[in-house]
Order: sequence, then structure tokens, then C-alpha cells
Amino acid sequence: MTRTPQRKPALLLIVALLLAQGMLCGETEPAQDPRLRKALEKSLLFPGLGQLYEKQYVKAALFGLAEAACLALVVVHIGRGNDAYWNYRQAGTAADAAAWRRETERLDRRRNTAILAAAGVWVLNLADILVFTGKKYGRERSLAFRPFYCHENQAYGAGVTCRF
Repeated sequence: MTRTPQRKPALLLIVALLLAQGMLCGETEPAQDPRLRKALEKSLLFPGLGQLYEKQYVKAALFGLAEAACLALVVVHIGRGNDAYWNYRQAGTAADAAAWRRETERLDRRRNTAILAAAGVWVLNLADILVFTGKKYGRERSLAFRPFYCHENQAYGAGVTCRF
């Protein structure tokens, strides 16, 4: 049995609600160091900002430039893909239409690869901040994933805890 595209948004909504369930149960976290929290927040915004905040200038430049390059490639391939698709729709012969369709698919794959690379840079950026702060500020700061059951709402969920 294959999944229909209509089920995917519903599945994503259910997962998001389950992840948010921990916040609804009123769980409290220990006090956090404001400097480390700001570094993580900045890294979540854009890769390299957290490293810049922690005065790691070379890493900040590398992460920022890599992310900017990936996002620029996404924009370039979106534009070229749209142009190729327009040419495909305007093609006069079947051979021209097939050639423009192949070009559209090639540019879409390149766009998707650039999006994946941008997401990879973002993940590496967050991993770097977590490792750096773990070394700098001690082992009690960590990232943890834990499933749970909320008795109040009778619901299962999962939570990610990040201690800084």
C-alpha cells in the first residue's frame, strides 16, 4: 500500500502535536546560562551567528559562507528550473517538450541537492555549538531525546531537551 500525498500533512501535524505535548504538560527546565542560550538561539537563526557570538570567527565565516552559498544556489536553480518549465510548456514539438522536461527535472534535482546541503550546514552548525559548549562549559550541558506519557492529557509524546 502506498501513501497518498494527502496523508503526509496530517502525519506531520500529528508528529508536531506529539512533540509539543511536553510543553503542554507544564514541565519545567533547570535554570540556563543566558550566554549559552543566546549562542544557541543565534545558531538556530542562521549558521555562524552562534559561533560569532562565542568569538569563533573562522568557524562563523565558514558556516555563514557555506549557508549563503547553498541558499544562493537554491535561488539560482529555482529561477532556471522555472524558465525550463516555461519552455517545456511552450514547446512546439514532442521532442522539444521531452528535452525541456529533462532539463526541468535536472534543475529540480540540483535545487533539491542545494536545499539538502543548506540543511546539512545548519545541522553541522548546531552540532558544532553543542560540542563546543559541552567542552567549554562542562558535561552537564547536553542534548537529549526522550519519549514520555502525559497522564493529564492521556497522550504520548516525545521531547528534546537541550541544556546550556
